[in-house]
Amino acid sequence: MDQTFTAITLPEAVRWLFETNGYDVAGPVEFDGAAVDLVATQLSGFSEQNVYIEATIQHVDGAKYEELLAKLTRFRTRLGAQRMIISPAGFAAGVKESAGAEGILTFTYNELFANFERVQPYLSYILGDSRQAKTLQALDEVYEEPNFDDKYGNQWATKHLTDWLHDEDKDRSWLIIVGEYGTGKTALTEVLQKRWAELYQKGDSPRLPFRIELRDFAKQFDSRGLLHHFLDRNELAHLPVSFVESMISNGRVVLLLDGYDEMAQYLNVRERRACLEALADLASNGAKGILTSRPNYFTEAEELRVFEVLYQKLGSHRQINVLDRAVVEQEREVDSLLERFVLNRVERSLRDLTYEQTIELVRRRLKDDPEGASVVTGLLSKVFRNEEDRNVSLSGKPVIITYLLDVVEELKKDDAGDPEQKMSEWDIYNLIVHKLMLRDWARTSTLFPTERLLFLQKLALYTSTSQQKSVNESSFREVIRTVFESKMTKKRVEGVTDAEDSLFDDLRSSTTLTRSTDKVTAQWQFSHNSLREYLLAGYLIDCLVDGRPEPRSVPVTDTMITFVNSMPQDKLQEAYTQLSALWPSRKMHKGIDQMLILLWGAKRHNERKNRSVPESLTDLVGDSLDLSNCTLSGINFSAEDNVTLRGLNASSSIMTDTDFSRTDLTGSNFSDSAIDACVLTNADVTGADFSNLLMLDTEITGLVCTGANFTNLTKDSTALLKVGKDLHVLDATRLRGYLKRRGAITDPVNPYFMYCLDQNFDICEKICRVLLDGAWHQRLGLEQRGASERNVKLAKKFVQFLISIGHVQIKNGTGGKLIGTTQSGRPVVARLSENAHIDETLLPFFEENLR
Repeated sequence: MDQTFTAITLPEAVRWLFETNGYDVAGPVEFDGAAVDLVATQLSGFSEQNVYIEATIQHVDGAKYEELLAKLTRFRTRLGAQRMIISPAGFAAGVKESAGAEGILTFTYNELFANFERVQPYLSYILGDSRQAKTLQALDEVYEEPNFDDKYGNQWATKHLTDWLHDEDKDRSWLIIVGEYGTGKTALTEVLQKRWAELYQKGDSPRLPFRIELRDFAKQFDSRGLLHHFLDRNELAHLPVSFVESMISNGRVVLLLDGYDEMAQYLNVRERRACLEALADLASNGAKGILTSRPNYFTEAEELRVFEVLYQKLGSHRQINVLDRAVVEQEREVDSLLERFVLNRVERSLRDLTYEQTIELVRRRLKDDPEGASVVTGLLSKVFRNEEDRNVSLSGKPVIITYLLDVVEELKKDDAGDPEQKMSEWDIYNLIVHKLMLRDWARTSTLFPTERLLFLQKLALYTSTSQQKSVNESSFREVIRTVFESKMTKKRVEGVTDAEDSLFDDLRSSTTLTRSTDKVTAQWQFSHNSLREYLLAGYLIDCLVDGRPEPRSVPVTDTMITFVNSMPQDKLQEAYTQLSALWPSRKMHKGIDQMLILLWGAKRHNERKNRSVPESLTDLVGDSLDLSNCTLSGINFSAEDNVTLRGLNASSSIMTDTDFSRTDLTGSNFSDSAIDACVLTNADVTGADFSNLLMLDTEITGLVCTGANFTNLTKDSTALLKVGKDLHVLDATRLRGYLKRRGAITDPVNPYFMYCLDQNFDICEKICRVLLDGAWHQRLGLEQRGASERNVKLAKKFVQFLISIGHVQIKNGTGGKLIGTTQSGRPVVARLSENAHIDETLLPFFEENLR
């Protein structure tokens, strides 16, 4: 249905539509005694085309048509003339035919808009004869419908999402679909893209699906960059981005954004905020959207951990300049966007397939190969595990089933394994990669399987360290030269001049790789992201066991940790031993700290029943608990209650997303370190050294810090503190005040910041603000109304204290009902309420009554 227009807004909307699509628009325009609303001009080759437009909000019946025709007839003979009538209210029967006979085009606004969409190349790319269309069709034919299973209920995912597509409820405009790796999130978005494009093409849905792989973004993006990326890769580069934005705002697009977690793992908190801002910006413009992610990458805590610090630095109790105020207001607008984005989305959990669904999928995919189906289902039964009536193993992950189907012929040749053998995640991937290497060996014997495997591991390392999903020919050859330098040198000595070309032709056709869909240049990538993570995890462990840890910094992902957790115990024990042996000399072995990140999860996962956290850490880094001069991320030291890591040495280290909640860190050393997005909730750091610390977005609620040294805290430090139900973001000034109040040693602190975070402090502050005007006020109102209602007892006590020290007086003859400030008291309450300063005469009250 056309949107509501007025006589003023309709011509403006039509003007904008033509201008967005490359026309120069003028109007109204007069000629030969007649006038039309608009003239849209565009050059076509060397000739000029002019569209003479009448835009009316009235329904065009016969009489209205004759009126418009009389005006447009005068323009019939103009050079390159095309005449048009636009009416959102539509046309009476017969009017369109009469206009057509006169050569006049007639459109509702929606029909005119649709003429500019020009999305047929994209629909052909998704639904026609392209390779992408054939891939989507093949997937759709064998797709096993997954389930949502969460607090909202248990539903078939695709049916529920298609119902949502047609739902106009703005409170459900965004869905976040979470699921562990391999649960089929990507396949789900691909199937939806194909099916919803069909609905759009048939006219059964007003929204065209735009599917964007966020894993392609290793750096932060804005909303326009996101759209440019999609248009350039999906046959829509001819559409102006501004017009696509109008499609979104008019409800003609649904966004399918896949792999937020694979993007987020490369970004820091602030970069993720910029990306969330882009998504919120799209949402605010009317987009419906689906965002997929592994759990814990897209949480409310992250969305709302915004720049309140900036407001506190620039906007609290002091004048700020125009430039700073503009920054504050801009960030507030972003926060408002994010808040609406948070409120208008629903999170759904995608579950693995059940065992029965798995078997049915395999049988359907291998309906013409019963032997292969038997082998694959038998193998899947070896990894099947059920807990609380839910499949928690690899057998229900569509990605694993796909891998096994890829190597089914090799599996049939080697179907002699122990049917009772239990297999882990590592075992199943090891089996699949082994079969793929043998397949490549059978195809070409240029390289031994172990040589190809090493190259693929190095390629996985290259793509991870360079934060590239795909590599072009130049980068591909660079990795070849790195791995096979001696082999190519030998070939050149033997007179072979095209050794690199031969290796390139062979390796780029490896069965673990696929051609990228990037149309600009030829690129290659791993067929599945989890294959890359498996190869990389194995490579890093092999390097460590060989005593030469990989020195380059590698983002350690949750999936890599999952693979390492499931490695054979003898291999893990070798890795533990080498890590422990090399740790004391880590300055000479760059990269050893990332091996602690990779192995810590496995250590705790496999030994948590037999070893405590301190014992596990001692096994890996020695009795001294020395974590100094290293970079750690994502380690959880609070896997059990009351962990004792007294005397931990983490000086000169960088720690990110590390959890020390409820941990005894008495006497520890974090001097000259940086801790970012860490958790110190209810931790005990009594007597610890945090001098010269940079703290960013670290949770400190309940921190016990008596005697802890926090001197020279970096001025850019921030912390998160929960007071009641509210989450506060503390800048360095407030952080020092909070720590000082709790007994820490800090640089000099304005006493105001020692008490201002107490949940009752604002009661005292607002009483002072009321008293500031020097007038007489009802004592009862000050003590029992407004903020004082929360703690009347404290409010009465504070008012009485002000009276007792002579800052407030009772008006004579009022029976104690009216009070006001004295001459000495007025500057005291002014300093507290306006200048963030507690007068020395007030300190005894706050010391006694506030925490």
